[in-house]
Amino acid sequence: MFQNLTQGAPIYVLYKNTLKVSSGKVMSVNTHMPTYNPQQPMAMLNGPVTDISVQVDNETIPFSALPANAVLANFPDKGVLITEDRSVIVRELEGMISESETALKQAPTHEQRIVRCKEMLIEFQPEKKREAQQQQEISLLKSQLAEMNGKFDDLVGLLSARFGDIKKSE
Repeated sequence: MFQNLTQGAPIYVLYKNTLKVSSGKVMSVNTHMPTYNPQQPMAMLNGPVTDISVQVDNETIPFSALPANAVLANFPDKGVLITEDRSVIVRELEGMISESETALKQAPTHEQRIVRCKEMLIEFQPEKKREAQQQQEISLLKSQLAEMNGKFDDLVGLLSARFGDIKKSE
């Protein structure tokens, strides 16, 4: 629990945004009742809070208003989780792996959704439909031109073999 921390105690910091785990040490601990804040009238009901300063990676970082009876504090706005218990970091990392694996399994569904939504957008926007048809026609013309070019090269090769060296016009 944060209220039981002492100066020099180990603390672990998980940086979720950069995917980094650092261990540090507690520099100072102050457990107190939160002061009344009219913006947060329920703050007094939550019990005591602990303010700590932690030295991590040669930097001292203050963490304020941690629940005194908790073993972890999550700061989603900063992408940081702190704890005094290594197993909390392990569970959090396992949870992140599971979340990412689930997202990867859903990728094909989302790829199909994107394709289908783009198709529907084209159907609902006549100008987009025309652009798509033009792109399709241009692609078809390019492939036909490439095919004709290959046949022309074959023809020149056959003629050269039959009548001697024929120079292609550039």
